[in-house]
Amino acid sequence: MSYLFFISGEFEELGRIEVESFLRCFGGRVLSFDTQIALGECDREIEQHFNRLAMVHEVSKHLFSCESVEELRKGFREVSLPSGKVCVRARNIGRKKADSSKLERELGSILWRRGARISVSKPDFIIRVYLSKRIHAGILLHKTDKKQFLLRRPDLKPFFRPGALLPRMARSLVNALCIKNGIVLDPMCGTGTFLVEAGLMNLDYLGIEAYREIAEGCKTNLMHYGLPRNVVVGDVKNMPIEDCSVDGITTDFPYLQSTRSLGRIEELYTRSFDEFERVLKPDRRLIFLTNLDVDDCIQESFVIEYKLLQRLHKNLTRRIYICKR
Repeated sequence: MSYLFFISGEFEELGRIEVESFLRCFGGRVLSFDTQIALGECDREIEQHFNRLAMVHEVSKHLFSCESVEELRKGFREVSLPSGKVCVRARNIGRKKADSSKLERELGSILWRRGARISVSKPDFIIRVYLSKRIHAGILLHKTDKKQFLLRRPDLKPFFRPGALLPRMARSLVNALCIKNGIVLDPMCGTGTFLVEAGLMNLDYLGIEAYREIAEGCKTNLMHYGLPRNVVVGDVKNMPIEDCSVDGITTDFPYLQSTRSLGRIEELYTRSFDEFERVLKPDRRLIFLTNLDVDDCIQESFVIEYKLLQRLHKNLTRRIYICKR
């Protein structure tokens, strides 16, 4: 089956990687990208897994794509009609290509003349039309509950520390690990944002934290969401984990820049990367966030697949490394 993924414009590059990884995880693939739209296919039934997605607003069953509004009208005259009440919803992405309200009425009229039952207030099916660089039509299957991420904001959790990663981005990065089933490791887990998101996705996880007080706070957060307290006190530079035992690693390095700390920071990175290579299974992903450029250091052990930049404020740009062992 073919699917349309409507990606958030907040961080579209990460959203594209998330969709590509999600589909590959279940044996599918991306066919093409448009502005905020990914067209993908998968032979398996994957609808039950759409609730994993974070940087995706909606997923639809793909009906057709075209180049112009006239071709869109033609497609509506020929497309198979769903067996139920239908309404049409159109959305301009980027530059306005059409009056969306007028287009919805016009396309609904085409379906009505073909015998479709139209219901704007209580439809059984919503046909979504996305007017991006190309035009895409599909039957809506899933809308991401974005409110859940606001309810899991770091400051609303029982244990809070400033600088914690936002849950929506954390979930998107867990998806980018491309793990269907397996163990996610966060070796500097802090308040546990990655662990909470992995747990709510029904993935196994393990957190390591150097400071006992923070480790206990992380356990409190996990308990708050009814998740196992899989956190141990330990050192990322010498982890109590067997070789080749985890399926993916996500972590957020401390953002330190002072010259006095430079030697310690270099040791943290080089020894951590050695440990990541040791515990991670072959051909699996390491994803980490940092405020430093560490390309030369990481390339000794991993292949950098993506390096994303996210400006947090004028003095801090976050680097997101997505690497493969």
